[in-house]
Amino acid sequence: MKILYPLYLSIIACLLPHTLLAGETSSWALTHFNSENGLPQNSVNQILMDKDGYLWLTTQAGIVRYDGQRFRVFDKGNTALVRNRYYMLGEDEGGRMYCTDDYLRTSFYDRLTAFSKPRVIPGMVHTKDQGLIDLNRLDLGNWSRLTQKFSHSKVPDMLNFLYHPAGKEKGFLVFMNDIAYVSNGKLRWTQSPDSARKCVATGVVGEKLCHITKDAEVFLIDSNGVRSRLRIPGGLPLAGSQATYTSVGFFSQGAQTLLNLNGDIYEVGLAGNELKLRLLITVKEISHITCVRYYRHQGLLVIGSNTQGLFIFRKKQLVAVGDDALSGSSFYALAPYGENRIVSVVGKVPGSPQVPGVVDAVNRFSMLRDRKNHYWYGNFFTLVESDEQFRVLRKVPLTQWFGCVQEDENGKIWVNQGENNFGWVQGGQFFPYKLEGLGEKHIESFIPLGNQTFWIVGEGICMWVDVKNHRQRIYHQFDQTELRTVYRDKKGNLWLGSYGQGYFLFRNGRFSKMPEDEAHHLKIVHSFLEDDKGFIWMTTNNGLFQCAVKDLHDYASGQSVQVYQHFYGKESGLKTTEFNGGCTPSGLRLANGTFAFPSMNGVVVFHPDSIRPSLPANKIFIEQVSLDGKQVGTPTLSHIAPTFRRLEFTISSPFFGSTNNLNIKYNIEGLDDRWYPLPENDRIVLNTLTHGHYKLRLRKEGGFGTGNYIMAELPLVVMPFFYQTWWFYLLVAALIIAAVVVIVKIRYRYLLRQRNRLETEVKDRTRELAYQSKLMEKLTVSIAHDLKSPLYFLSKVTGHLRDNVQRENFNGIQRTSGEIKNTADQVYQFVEEFNMWASSFTEGFSVNINTFPLEGLLQELGLFFKEMLDANSNRLIFPADAHYTLETDRELLKVILRNIIDNANKHSRGCDITIAATAEAGGNVAITIADTGDGMSEPVLKRIHDRIAQASTAAGIERNSRLGYQMIIDFANRLDAKLDVRSERGVGTSVTLRIQGKVNGERLSSDLAQEIVGAG
Repeated sequence: MKILYPLYLSIIACLLPHTLLAGETSSWALTHFNSENGLPQNSVNQILMDKDGYLWLTTQAGIVRYDGQRFRVFDKGNTALVRNRYYMLGEDEGGRMYCTDDYLRTSFYDRLTAFSKPRVIPGMVHTKDQGLIDLNRLDLGNWSRLTQKFSHSKVPDMLNFLYHPAGKEKGFLVFMNDIAYVSNGKLRWTQSPDSARKCVATGVVGEKLCHITKDAEVFLIDSNGVRSRLRIPGGLPLAGSQATYTSVGFFSQGAQTLLNLNGDIYEVGLAGNELKLRLLITVKEISHITCVRYYRHQGLLVIGSNTQGLFIFRKKQLVAVGDDALSGSSFYALAPYGENRIVSVVGKVPGSPQVPGVVDAVNRFSMLRDRKNHYWYGNFFTLVESDEQFRVLRKVPLTQWFGCVQEDENGKIWVNQGENNFGWVQGGQFFPYKLEGLGEKHIESFIPLGNQTFWIVGEGICMWVDVKNHRQRIYHQFDQTELRTVYRDKKGNLWLGSYGQGYFLFRNGRFSKMPEDEAHHLKIVHSFLEDDKGFIWMTTNNGLFQCAVKDLHDYASGQSVQVYQHFYGKESGLKTTEFNGGCTPSGLRLANGTFAFPSMNGVVVFHPDSIRPSLPANKIFIEQVSLDGKQVGTPTLSHIAPTFRRLEFTISSPFFGSTNNLNIKYNIEGLDDRWYPLPENDRIVLNTLTHGHYKLRLRKEGGFGTGNYIMAELPLVVMPFFYQTWWFYLLVAALIIAAVVVIVKIRYRYLLRQRNRLETEVKDRTRELAYQSKLMEKLTVSIAHDLKSPLYFLSKVTGHLRDNVQRENFNGIQRTSGEIKNTADQVYQFVEEFNMWASSFTEGFSVNINTFPLEGLLQELGLFFKEMLDANSNRLIFPADAHYTLETDRELLKVILRNIIDNANKHSRGCDITIAATAEAGGNVAITIADTGDGMSEPVLKRIHDRIAQASTAAGIERNSRLGYQMIIDFANRLDAKLDVRSERGVGTSVTLRIQGKVNGERLSSDLAQEIVGAG
């Protein structure tokens, strides 16, 4: 393997096949790439441009693809390739691109999956035509043993270099000194010519095999095996040197053939028995040329070197000529000279004389050749007229510096001098024409329209003037615009160029602001020229632009929103991209249709019909898609996780022209409607997207024509979070419905409870009202019952008192007065107790619980009832020393006991009323009040027991019922005391009240000391 490798390289250097499409000899703009500026390695072995427009290279460090802006390397580190050394590159019959490594393993390329895993394909070899041929399909006769040997060997297959296709299913096999011809799958003939022994280069020219020998002789063999020596007019241009493998080589594909002769690249063709050579380019500085490609439609010549990398030559379609001694190489106003030459006021243009006597560069801003072929130009403050030999014919003195000169349809010369001193020349004098409303504004240029009418533009000036009828119109929308040029096209439309505000079209009676390019170079427009193919050309401070007039008209009329504006820069042959303006004329069309524009470095000259713009017509490709740093395929984009953080797209569109003409924009349909320019790194990054369906849309202008877009699309689907899915919404809806149902039920139950509560409250309130009603009844009865007797008694006693007073019975008066006092005290006490009892039925009444000894309360009751007991001859007996402490409301208890004693006293005569206290279990004290009176009848006792049982209700009372017991029962209920009333007719009545309390000393017994009140 190591021994064959040098031989392998030498064969590559001279015999590697290539396609070359011929083009005329011209100058070229060179771009050189090596390992320092894009290539992974400096050995470029093979070159191929695929159907999509990409340029592919094989190197010893992988397969390289170039799209005109960036290189992309495919190697064993990022593809299925297992080697990095590749030499062969081509397309098979199906159009698939393939590559072959140095071990004869072939890999096929697919745009979606890149290169396949390499494998050896038995019988399949690479041809000189950059294709694959299956030797197993050929009937090679005696050559079969040779082809089988090499096609199955593990060394570089020599047949890769020795099969030369000469048409469909036919070609020449060359091995060592033998030549064979194959047609329709069969070997037709073989021979061993002497020329093959000295051959250093072999190729197919016009379906014939061509030999170039070491002695610079050329032989041709046709399909019948007829050999002839070719005649080359002037001989083979090898400068007398011998041809070698490294200095001579054919590069062919199909019917096109190129020839490298010591760095001179020729297009090769046959004319009868003559070999025609046309020099394309000389590249003596490129050593070890391994491949050459020429793409006429793109003006692209590509050369690969085994040691120096890649050389890309672009045809220069524009030429800048001339030299200006006063301003370097900067030119301004131009005029035709002769038929197809150019002259400038200052400076020298090849093929034209230099204007004599002009030494002031200030006068370079205008020049005119009139219908008599006389020239008009300025020299200091003088307007000069000269003939074609620039002999001065007339001098017209001016008062200000010379600005612009034009000729009308009658041959009259019109001039502007100074700021806006406009007028005409007659004889040797200047006659001014008064322009209104200009003040000190400066006129830059003007053009005659016919019938002594003019368009005049300048700094803040845009006006139409009718000199004949003394009329003018100023367009004030340009008062703040610096207009520098005005041009009238073939249809009479006006084009206005400004310095910084773009350019304008006057059509159908109105002005339209025209679109600028993406880089805004068209903010400054110096000149306009219309060609014969419907294009208008504009010069700027940053390049030359070509636009379709129809596209501009469509834009002005609102039929389109975009105009393709083709840019020409240094890659097209310009020495500088800055053109000059502010002069008249700022662009010149010669009689033969050649255009000439002044620039900062020479006069740019070209014929517009010869220009072939390199249009960005190739497709847009989405090369790579990265999701959160991981390369993914298209299927993944149909279900992007909602948690993604970075979605990155790498965009590519092969184009080998100026990058100013490749303007790719993108839009995310479903996100917004805006179109954004593709970033300089050709990558689109999306950080977040809400769930939904989107579409990445890419577009670029593919050339001239309204709506001429090239587009690419890629659908995207961002999956929703679980809480954004339809089933989640359905679940939420179900939960909401369920919640509503539950809330309704809860609300219903709540309202039901509220209703029940209200009903209960209404019932309670009703009972309260009924109770209050009964209370009022009780009050009435109480007042009627309890106050009747005392008041009656007072009436009687008062009568006795009156009688005693009349009789002056002082003892009677004293006794009667005492009775009155006792009765009044009883009434007062009754009112106090009644008031307390009535207030106990109000909502604000509260029981005042306190602790007090029973002994003191009994003594107070004894004192209170002493006189009343004496009146009825009754006695009150209670313990003299009761050792009990009670825990209750003292005043209520006092009222209860007082009423019990009072009832016993009122219904008894000469009886004993006894009070006894007994401690009981549970912390209660039982207070029993017993009398020895007549007792109660069964009905009365039953009513009292019923009252006790219904203590919390408002039971009605009967007239003459015992109100005292009602008060006793109500107050006992308030104190949570248990009341027990027992009575026996003829025996007496006992009332027991059980209330909270405790014992302070010994239990009282019947033999303890007692206190007796009443009955003397």
